[in-house]
Amino acid sequence: MIEPVAHVTLHDYATDPTLPQKDGVNLAHENIGTLLRAANCDGFRVRFHDFNRLLRDEAYARKVLSHTRCVVSNVGPHAHYYFHLREKLGLDFRIVRDVRTAIWSSYLLQEHLCRPYLRPHDVLLVASHYTRGLYEKMFPHLRTLPTVRCYPLTVGFPPEVGRWQEPTGKKQGVVTLGYVGRLSEDKNFPDIIELLITLNRRHPGRYRLLACGDIHSPSCHPDKVCARLVAMLGTADSFDYLPSRGNAEIWALYRQFDVMVFPSTSNLETLGRVLIEASYAGVPVVCGEHAAAAELMPPSSLCRVHYGRNQSFSAHYDHSLGHVDIDDMVRAVTHPGLGASDCHLDYQQHPDRFIGLLIGEGIAACRMPETLELTPSQQSLIDAIEVTLPPALNDIDQASRSIAHLIPWFLGLQAKDSTEREQWLAKLRMLSGHPERTLRFIEKSAATRCDFTNVGGIDIELCHAADFYPAFTL
Repeated sequence: MIEPVAHVTLHDYATDPTLPQKDGVNLAHENIGTLLRAANCDGFRVRFHDFNRLLRDEAYARKVLSHTRCVVSNVGPHAHYYFHLREKLGLDFRIVRDVRTAIWSSYLLQEHLCRPYLRPHDVLLVASHYTRGLYEKMFPHLRTLPTVRCYPLTVGFPPEVGRWQEPTGKKQGVVTLGYVGRLSEDKNFPDIIELLITLNRRHPGRYRLLACGDIHSPSCHPDKVCARLVAMLGTADSFDYLPSRGNAEIWALYRQFDVMVFPSTSNLETLGRVLIEASYAGVPVVCGEHAAAAELMPPSSLCRVHYGRNQSFSAHYDHSLGHVDIDDMVRAVTHPGLGASDCHLDYQQHPDRFIGLLIGEGIAACRMPETLELTPSQQSLIDAIEVTLPPALNDIDQASRSIAHLIPWFLGLQAKDSTEREQWLAKLRMLSGHPERTLRFIEKSAATRCDFTNVGGIDIELCHAADFYPAFTL
């Protein structure tokens, strides 16, 4: 029986349920799966596959990949394995890959390894103009190849959010500041605490903070936050913390926010999914003029960022690149003209844009790409960032040797029930240029499925096997 040709094939992505919080990368891949399941019909055939099996079973890989027109790399920063298989098996399908974090070792490794394989119809998906501008600086060859700003995240949004309703028992006149995301230093969560202190010193008891998310940095632990508030205000009753929750449950929180605060200056930032969510929920935002925020938010939302200059950073970690001006945030929060963004309206068109790209309607658009539109602040930041990478790969054989070397590592580190995994972990400990982080990875993977859906786990550790240690300065 002849295998029918599929328009698209992709991994059937499901986030490890034992992870404490789904980040934007996890949600992005799940959104794509949801979108393509709904689009799978007689006129548009979608076939899902098992990515791990694709790498360990060549017969399976040939069966899946020989009968498709397009592969969507829906597996985190591992698209290079699809390029390797296409070349090894002598096939001719398009590959659509993405970058979901900005200056981050594993996505930089993906682009480094993909370069010699790229063909004119292969597409790189980015979430924002900022991301495209940054990647075209780091990898100049991308300027002549198709890059499309497309992030179909709204497929996971509810039909409606509903109007904000004052919670029972809330004091009249109290303004609720909201925060959704990791409680971390790279997201500048400490800046929100300083904002809360400043506001309540000027207007005692009028402002409260409702924060929801995974505790990522020890300095951001709620106990430390409360101790800081007691020391500065005499009480911590202006702060409420909620552990991370499923994305479907997050909309009830938005209904409680008067203003959402997003002061991230992270090197990882490519969009700020919560900015689109807040726009959809009609919640005004106060944020730093950093990364994509400058293209998504109205001027009334944007606050100056004071970057730390002449510093060197490892791309192996998340970093706070500066601090958001507290006085600017105070003025924004208290300004009567602060309003919600409408940036969600643009992103609501992205599911159709994504499907069009896959069925071929987007090829012409790739030949005539969207104009790159950077704000002055974005251009200034991109100009200031200098990333140190290994010499560019121009030779497919060299890239293929590197990727073939990584495949046993990739599979071995996920083989949780195999006795061989201990051997891979022992080798990893010996190779690691960041042993403390590697130890945390090993400890965390003992309590999880330890698969590649834990972005920031296996993908980062594979950089040791590749001897890939990019750094950047600002």
